[in-house]
Amino acid sequence: MGILKKVGLTVAASVVLFGYLIHRPIPHDVPHRFKYQMLINLVSMLELMATATQKLGYSRWWPYRPSPPFPSTLPDGMKVENEMLGGVETVIITPRIFQERKEPGPAIVFIHGGGWVLGSINTSIMLLIQAAEETGFVVMSPEYRLAPEHPFPAPYDDCMNSTISFMKSSKRFNVDPKKIILSGDSAGGNLAMAVYIGLIEMQASDPTVELPAMQALLNPLLQPLNFMTPSYEQSREFMFMNNLAPKFVLAYIGLNDRLELADVVARNGHVDKSDVELIEKWNLVSPNLIPDKYKRGGKVFELDDVVYDDTLDGDVRKLMKEMILNTKIAPLLASNEIISKIKKTLVLVCGYDPLRDDGILLVERIKSLGGSAELQHLPTSLHAASIMGAAMPGSYYHQQNKIFFKSVKNAVSTN
Repeated sequence: MGILKKVGLTVAASVVLFGYLIHRPIPHDVPHRFKYQMLINLVSMLELMATATQKLGYSRWWPYRPSPPFPSTLPDGMKVENEMLGGVETVIITPRIFQERKEPGPAIVFIHGGGWVLGSINTSIMLLIQAAEETGFVVMSPEYRLAPEHPFPAPYDDCMNSTISFMKSSKRFNVDPKKIILSGDSAGGNLAMAVYIGLIEMQASDPTVELPAMQALLNPLLQPLNFMTPSYEQSREFMFMNNLAPKFVLAYIGLNDRLELADVVARNGHVDKSDVELIEKWNLVSPNLIPDKYKRGGKVFELDDVVYDDTLDGDVRKLMKEMILNTKIAPLLASNEIISKIKKTLVLVCGYDPLRDDGILLVERIKSLGGSAELQHLPTSLHAASIMGAAMPGSYYHQQNKIFFKSVKNAVSTN
């Protein structure tokens, strides 16, 4: 056998092996399955690179960090401006129809996702543009600082400060401060709800603080307490392989140097069943609160199934508890008094998303408290469906985005 043929066979075998290593099969009923399979395999490849980088002693997050370019063309008449609000770089998107308004109108504060450690305005720009187009509202999005370089509370503080500054500057943007919508996807949904809760707490001591008209959350990650919900057990390998979600949380709370704890968190080993405060919070995320129609007959893990890892050192144990009890990190676990003050809620969840149950638990809880909450459920979709939809005009996901933003528009119009 010639040397060229040997090299060719070696390269071919290497490609096949690499493809095998990164391939993560997804369900056959996922819309636009081929494109989604490519995305999942890309994430799998990046995670493989990140793991190798981490073992070499470098930051594991660099493979995920490259950002797509800003689009070269925009919808006709749309205005995009960069503003510093509350010391934070932001983008303000104003559709042409809003520019023609004589009276102040609604605005969306949209916070991008990425597990608090990835993403940027550019990664979400197509979704921001679609939000502005479909609603006719102004859209503001903050370029908040990212963990692990800037762990909590830096991302939260940036989102809160830019939101408050935007609300105070509403007259300059012809925005009605009574018609602000807090929105975000994934970890951005977490930050959006956390900001809403922060504003509720501020209003308790300062009645002049205006509350948002609603929160509109896409595939939100709302709690770091239970990583064994039915949706995690059914779908954790479809986007958050290799315990990626717990690693995001650890990086966010300042434990990026202890990412080996992701295995402990993934099996809820960070939950001390002897702690009365934690048991009280667990009752807010019990799988018994999730309607049976979403569980698909899979195994349901309850608190009795949790095996606490008592080898965690004292400082880590303390930080884990603080993480769970801090409603700026775990907004779903806020008190009934706080949750009942949220005016309106719209949540989009995907059936094959590990985070699905966080959104369902939020909607069910708000309804149980007599509040206004609506769920948009995409039963055969995966995480990041909204980002996919914004990049794929005419697709199923694009149409679901249109439905979501139409609901937002209608909800604010009826205020």
